[in-house]
Amino acid sequence: MRKIKNILVAVAESADTRFVLEKVEALAEASKASVHVVRVIYEGVADLKSRDIEGSVELKSFMLKAAETYLEELCQPFVNRIKKIETATVWNRRTWEGILHAADAVDADLIVKATGGNGRLASTIRTPDDWNLLRHATVPVMLVKEQAWVDNPIVLAALDIFDEAHEKLNIKVLQDASYLSSVLGGELQVICSYPLFEPWVGELGVIRSYEELRRSIETEIIQLVDQICSKADVKFTLLHAEEGHSTHTIAQVAEITQAEILFLGTQAREGVRGVLLGNTSERILHAVSLDVVTVHGSS
Repeated sequence: MRKIKNILVAVAESADTRFVLEKVEALAEASKASVHVVRVIYEGVADLKSRDIEGSVELKSFMLKAAETYLEELCQPFVNRIKKIETATVWNRRTWEGILHAADAVDADLIVKATGGNGRLASTIRTPDDWNLLRHATVPVMLVKEQAWVDNPIVLAALDIFDEAHEKLNIKVLQDASYLSSVLGGELQVICSYPLFEPWVGELGVIRSYEELRRSIETEIIQLVDQICSKADVKFTLLHAEEGHSTHTIAQVAEITQAEILFLGTQAREGVRGVLLGNTSERILHAVSLDVVTVHGSS
């Protein structure tokens, strides 16, 4: 994550999203960033110009004005607390597309979106707009929940170190997680998972036990993580090398450590492959209940 200069906050009127501005306030204060609050609205009736041009224009103007008033009231308590805060209302049939256009317009370094609720993250990311935002954003997207951050939060970076094709993405995840951790005065920890193994017969017919395999794999993980961190020029306080599927291990470590924010790498995809955010990423989003930052790579 480059230095945060501009934060785009996407809000909706359907839920109380003041809590997201409280979190953004902490980010903006620490990074001296400008905050741009946007609400995307659309009503198909207002675009029926062929039937009633004057009526549709009036309805559209009324809806935009109402949305602008809502944003002004929402942001009023933060005007004197955030160095620079601006509001904008965007008219777009696709909410995610409107958010991304707004992000491009302000050269956003980070998009922040409220999810609401306190359950599993994916239970609050239900709509195609939500998933499309995650799939198509080219800057990190932070999905935040209602609970406030604690002082000196634990920031957890999830790495896929056994696939060399993910090295650049792993470096980006580490650098972004390290930057945000330093901004919030937090602690960076790393989580890597590895699959289950059965004892097997090695060279010269020597049976390697489960414990031997586990120690060997964890030693390799330590070496690989050290190499990646060296390339990323990042330091962390604790490495979690956990046996099991990434979905389960990440959720478990996040709960045990009481981490506040999880950084997760996702691969941008084109064509038919772009229909899915990525099976692993989607499963992890279904499993965790903390704030998540998705960091995007390309494939």
